[in-house]
Amino acid sequence: HDNRFDKVSDFASIRKSIVQEVIVGILCRDIAWRVKYKRERILGLKCLLYRTRGILQALRTSPYCQDGLIRCIIAPLEDLLNVSSWESEFFSEIELCFDEVKEFTPKPADLSLVASISPSYLTKIQEEFHKDRIIQAKFVLSQNIGYNGTYVGLGSEGVSLRVDGNIFKVF
Repeated sequence: HDNRFDKVSDFASIRKSIVQEVIVGILCRDIAWRVKYKRERILGLKCLLYRTRGILQALRTSPYCQDGLIRCIIAPLEDLLNVSSWESEFFSEIELCFDEVKEFTPKPADLSLVASISPSYLTKIQEEFHKDRIIQAKFVLSQNIGYNGTYVGLGSEGVSLRVDGNIFKVF
């Protein structure tokens, strides 16, 4: 596994990503349903947050709890689930952003140009954009099986390469 391209998110980045997901979820709803959707997401996350913190407290007081469990699992999760951080970095951000998106309606776009772009051209654009990652994946594949692969596609986990009739996913 070549993990040079993997990112390790900090807790603030995780909360920011979840804010973005919720805002996009709000935008995907009809205007009449946006307030209800936002309220349900916030309540659901608060319930999850407090329920998980309760489980961590129960684990901490368990007779089976050891220093390793506290150091490696409980303490990092308690840091991630810090209620004041969620209040300032998530719940308040949702409220601030919501006023801007609750009545938003997109302007229709002319997608006729996009429809005329060939899939092979898009693959070439993607291949050029991720050139370093693809070159590294081809190198890793050739080092492990002795064959050079042909680029097929790219996913969030790895690069797909074809060798003869087989597809290899290099992580």
